[in-house]
Amino acid sequence: MRKHTIKTPLALLSLLCSPALLANEQLTDNTPRLTALSHATLMLSPGEVVENATLLIENNKIKAIVKNNDVPEDAYIIDLSGHTVYPGFIDPFTDYAIEYEREVESTSGPVYEIKRIGGNASNGAIHSEMQWFNYVYPDKEQAKKWIDNGFTSVQSSYLDGIFRGQGVALSLADKKANDIIYKAQTSQFMAFNKGASIQDYPQSLMGSMALIRQTFSDAKWYNENKNKKSISSNIVEFNIAFERLADAKKQTFIFETKNLNNQLRAAKLLNEHEYNGSLIGNGSEYTRLNELKSYPFSLILPLNYPAAPDITDGDSEREVSLSSLRHWERAPSNLAMVADAEIPFALTQHGIDADKFWPRLKLAVTRGLSQEAALAALTTDAAEISGVEHIAGKLKSGYMADLVITDGNIFKDGKIVSMWLQGKEQQVVNRDRSLLDTPYQIQIGELNFDLAIEQSPKLSGTLSSGEQDISLANLDYQSGRLTFSANLSEAGIEGVSRFTLWLDKQGVRGRLLNANNQTLPFGGIKLEPIATSDAANDKALENVNLISKQTSPNVAYGLSAQPKLDKVHIKNATIWTSDKSGVLANSDLIISKGKIEEIGQDLKTPSGYSAIDATGKHVTAGIIDEHSHIALNGGTNEGTDAITSEVRIGDVINPDDIAIYRSLAGGVTTAQLLHGSANPIGGQAQTIQLKWGDTAEQMKFEGAPASIKFALGENVKQSNWGDDYTRRFPQSRIGVKSLFSEAFNEALAYRKAQVNYKKMRSSERRRTVAPQYNYRLEAIAEVLEQTRDVHIHSYVQSEILMFLRLAEAYNFKAGTFTHILEGYKVADEMAKHGAYASTFSDWWAYKFEVYDAIPQNTCLMQDKGVLTSINSDDYEMQRRLNQEAAKSMMYCGMSAEDAWKMITINPAIQLGIADKVGSLVEGKQADIVLWDNQPLSVYAKVDSTWISGRRYFDREQDKIAQIQVAKERAALIQKVLLSDDAHKQGETPIDLTEPEWHCDTHFNAWQQSATGAL
Repeated sequence: MRKHTIKTPLALLSLLCSPALLANEQLTDNTPRLTALSHATLMLSPGEVVENATLLIENNKIKAIVKNNDVPEDAYIIDLSGHTVYPGFIDPFTDYAIEYEREVESTSGPVYEIKRIGGNASNGAIHSEMQWFNYVYPDKEQAKKWIDNGFTSVQSSYLDGIFRGQGVALSLADKKANDIIYKAQTSQFMAFNKGASIQDYPQSLMGSMALIRQTFSDAKWYNENKNKKSISSNIVEFNIAFERLADAKKQTFIFETKNLNNQLRAAKLLNEHEYNGSLIGNGSEYTRLNELKSYPFSLILPLNYPAAPDITDGDSEREVSLSSLRHWERAPSNLAMVADAEIPFALTQHGIDADKFWPRLKLAVTRGLSQEAALAALTTDAAEISGVEHIAGKLKSGYMADLVITDGNIFKDGKIVSMWLQGKEQQVVNRDRSLLDTPYQIQIGELNFDLAIEQSPKLSGTLSSGEQDISLANLDYQSGRLTFSANLSEAGIEGVSRFTLWLDKQGVRGRLLNANNQTLPFGGIKLEPIATSDAANDKALENVNLISKQTSPNVAYGLSAQPKLDKVHIKNATIWTSDKSGVLANSDLIISKGKIEEIGQDLKTPSGYSAIDATGKHVTAGIIDEHSHIALNGGTNEGTDAITSEVRIGDVINPDDIAIYRSLAGGVTTAQLLHGSANPIGGQAQTIQLKWGDTAEQMKFEGAPASIKFALGENVKQSNWGDDYTRRFPQSRIGVKSLFSEAFNEALAYRKAQVNYKKMRSSERRRTVAPQYNYRLEAIAEVLEQTRDVHIHSYVQSEILMFLRLAEAYNFKAGTFTHILEGYKVADEMAKHGAYASTFSDWWAYKFEVYDAIPQNTCLMQDKGVLTSINSDDYEMQRRLNQEAAKSMMYCGMSAEDAWKMITINPAIQLGIADKVGSLVEGKQADIVLWDNQPLSVYAKVDSTWISGRRYFDREQDKIAQIQVAKERAALIQKVLLSDDAHKQGETPIDLTEPEWHCDTHFNAWQQSATGAL
């Protein structure tokens, strides 16, 4: 190594020695530093490797890649023979170095409004104005948990709220904040969880989604109108939260969710606004790869492998779901499957202990993740997500000298020996001492000995020859010089010998001082570790031996493949048409291409069709439930405000809910999922088809009219909510009517303003503040325009009459009164108005406002000309709606045909889908059910259920599935029991079990017990 002398002028030397400057400890050393890391294997980028080359570093940047090791004369040379240099790894999702703590006020009772300070948003979960570079304060000890794993930089944000603010990309170097900020403004961070906000709204998942949607809309409107010199009196108030979202289309968003359904919801929400971003993963992406791949978003994946489920005894085992057992086995394969699906992803340490990161990543590699994909996830892809792809993630001229130096392949058995952060080295393992990790063979005379040294917990070692292991004593090591003593009598060398060895990358040389004080020189070689061949890796993959199935949904009774379109001829059945044809005995029905092709007697089976002999069996249209709350995530009520018409049940459909499968087994094919009854004007409803195994979007009934849930009665006025709920209007039944009127008037004014704005000349519009789009008022305006149907929770006759008159006053038709247990009292008025009724069969006296309920309600309303249906409003009752309908035959003598229509064509008419489903008519959608008995019988069981000609339930297949589920479950339990402790360790999975949602179920109690669910 060459030495250089730098001469310092006397005047400058005098200046440098002045007391004033000596007192300043913040002097920066600007002396150019040129360092050459020579003879190394350089991983320039994933898939791009240069062997035996030099990486030239000048100050804190990479100056050049020197492939022939021709190092400049003035460079300080570090020989890295046998070492590999990787680009520094990047974690794009952290809260590192953010010195901030949000103040939380103590409150009692609901909080409807927050303090407006400094132009902040009106909702306490929106913090998009925050720019976290302002709060960066490096923490050397905190940084260590990343640096020890090879990370040199991170992207950070304060992780609280729905809109969390703009992140910052940081070096992990031990320098002041000014020196470590790589990019001051990176992605906007987001989540569905409102965090520390004391404001009640939102309290449900659909409420969080509605708030995000409205905020995006408001920000767009604000930034388009804030600078208009209005010719009207409208003034756009300053809002810094909206201002920071001005260029949302150019920004990126990092969206954190805790489960797969919410991850897909975040993707859909960002995609509908055409925003760019990345989704924080959860480890179960492998179960829905096609859905994830359909969105243009990268992923940030944690290595959160779940702990083995508790199956120590029969009681605990019964609480463990098959999906939990499957996920425990398959989680380590997640990264490989995501990579195979060609979805770009980065890795994060978030959510796990740092010491688990590399063992889990190496396990993922043994499960099929390529080393190239793993490196990309730590470097190039992570850099792009963090917004630092121009300075980090590669070994390239001009990039930051952020490096990872390893001894061996880091994705197999290699170890990190050194880290470089901004051109400054932090040795993890002393390079000289790393020589002790290598086994050597030395030859003394004609004897060969294997030398092995252990450095932890203290220096120790052995000399081995054949079956002899000789312990070493008095070990000492300094700068490549190893000394020790050993008694080699058993090997034929008398007495205790003293050794001095010099170690280097080429091998070992040394001398021995024997018992006679004679010096004997010797040499040795380095023993190379046995390389793991590709064939050995393939064998390891084969030995993974996954025994779990992967289905859609990935729960018990999920489907391995979606049902195919059936071409079926059902022969000799009793067909309940729910149409003017009535009940047809000994008749045939043919379906193909998802439609009912033909109905008749003695039909010929077309070529290529399967035939089912249904002698003694019955065929009906699929059952339709007007009022259901199954298959929802995160609550059925957003009850925090009196009006929440902006929230959408369609946002929170849960396709994994086993209630879907169970309802199919009861002949149900269609259901309207309604918002609860916590407020007078609730959320938008969603009609779905129970397509088990399909996605949430595929389950939505295409072409079904838009609808919304309104509510009357006790629930909405909070009479049963407790002492804290006394501030929200309305608090009385009469107040409910006032609230409706006020909402309708506001919606009319809102629509009028939009119409007037559109009528303006373009020159006027350029100067006039545009009406602000309001999702809440938009839905109400659609009601008044009769493009959105009302389904209104109701009980008491006075309130039913009130709403009929109110609807007539505002010139719209009330849709369906649901529950309506006093409907028999006002049936004439309902029939005259044209309103529908959907009621219970025989529920009464379960609360004060239903004391007057009677089981003859259905007959009395129907006799007056009110189209009536029976609904469930209950998970279990939905599976036996056939029996609920039959009760009206017992209580009030309704005919079997009319009773059956109450759960088929009548609710189809109420939902506006009667042209497609609800009756068996040629040309209609093939939603049919095959029963083994008269369908209104308590003994009737469903043989098969088709939706659009696809068989989603079959009883014979179900019997097979029960056996298969039991076998798979038993095998997985045995695998857990036979696994060692290492394979059982992991994080406790988030409990995603939700309550059975009902009209009056509130989300907050569940949220508090499962805060990770959002």
